[in-house]
Amino acid sequence: MESNAVPTRSKKGVVYSRVTGEIIDCLFCRIVRGQSPQNHLWYQDDKCAIFIPRTPAARLHLLVVPLQHIQTVATLNGEHRELLEHMQKVALEQLRVHSQYLGSHESPLTNLAPPPTHYPFNRGHLPDLCPSSTYTYRDEATPRDSSFVFCFHRPPYNSIDHLHLHAIQKPYRTWWNQFMFAEIFPWHGSYGHIIQKLMLPVRTASPKE
Repeated sequence: MESNAVPTRSKKGVVYSRVTGEIIDCLFCRIVRGQSPQNHLWYQDDKCAIFIPRTPAARLHLLVVPLQHIQTVATLNGEHRELLEHMQKVALEQLRVHSQYLGSHESPLTNLAPPPTHYPFNRGHLPDLCPSSTYTYRDEATPRDSSFVFCFHRPPYNSIDHLHLHAIQKPYRTWWNQFMFAEIFPWHGSYGHIIQKLMLPVRTASPKE
């Protein structure tokens, strides 16, 4: 019997058509549509959704995912700046409020799933590989908190080919987690650096005389 199945290839949580390159399935797209029983949405609006990774790396670790499928930071352009600013603003609000209520159900924010109860821990002191410069929010009414980190993983080091902002409140759970989010390594792209790059004018080659 002849099969009508479309030949596909899978790469980092995304299934593509081998014929057209079209996205057939995406792990994060399924999560934001509420189709993944393992990942409950914590927050959602008309631009992005937030959920907790299966293996949190820090005291509080959220993934902020655009509803629009954008592959990685390498595919961003100036038109995405407003979206990224919105993602970071929402992430900051979630971290600021929920970090005060870890282990309880008293958060004043409305969330689609209750806050986790497994976060509080004390693993001792770890050297700070992720300095406070990663915190770039400019709202003067918002107190700065050096324990907050907002970053992306640059390709080819990203785990899923659907853009996601890591919103983290330190301390990290293990030395390996801290290593994976250390600003000094090439796989780390801080929110501040990425948004600044999108603000730069596009350079074009000068016409030949």
